[in-house]
Amino acid sequence: MPSRRTPTARWNADVTHYAILCADRGLAWFAERRLDDSVSRETTIRDIMSGEVECVEKVIAFNPSEHTADDVTADIAAAIARRLDPIDSVRPELLDFVESHAGLAFTRGLRRAEPAFAGE
Repeated sequence: MPSRRTPTARWNADVTHYAILCADRGLAWFAERRLDDSVSRETTIRDIMSGEVECVEKVIAFNPSEHTADDVTADIAAAIARRLDPIDSVRPELLDFVESHAGLAFTRGLRRAEPAFAGE
């Protein structure tokens, strides 16, 4: 009787993956993301901009087949800054991320969103 073979899942090691390191109150962790999302620079930027991933400390791009791991936090922060509209208010956390990793020049002209308080 022929044996049934279970197909093995293949992980494409020749692709750059983006790991997001988060930190808050002395704790650090990697953001949990689907494998499909971790291979997309665009999704990484979108997740940070939307607030899906918060407390971002570093973004590391690694490619297992090339044995490389690079800190691309400044590149991601600069890409986010270029997409922000100066007319819209920007979440304080996002503005702080861009300022601390891409530099003050990238935040000039951007408006910080004021905290909203519930009225009685």
